[in-house]
Amino acid sequence: MSLTGKDEPVQKFLQSQPEMTEFLNNVYSIIDKAIDNYISRNFESLMISFGCTGGRHRSVFSAESLFSHLENKYPQLTLNLKHLEI
Repeated sequence: MSLTGKDEPVQKFLQSQPEMTEFLNNVYSIIDKAIDNYISRNFESLMISFGCTGGRHRSVFSAESLFSHLENKYPQLTLNLKHLEI
């Protein structure tokens, strides 16, 4: 069985890595500013993509984490999450 960034052992490992926490905090900051700008300009569409070597662990975890962050911060938005490699 091959684990992905959606599986708890992978999530726990990545959450324990300071570099991943710093990376995600930076992502949240950049994306929040972009979304606030889009909302103020009445834009209706924004795509955010992650990629990594295998496309199964870090990128999946990052996308899932960002999706959760955005759901909590912007409940008024319609969000979609799609993984291409898993």
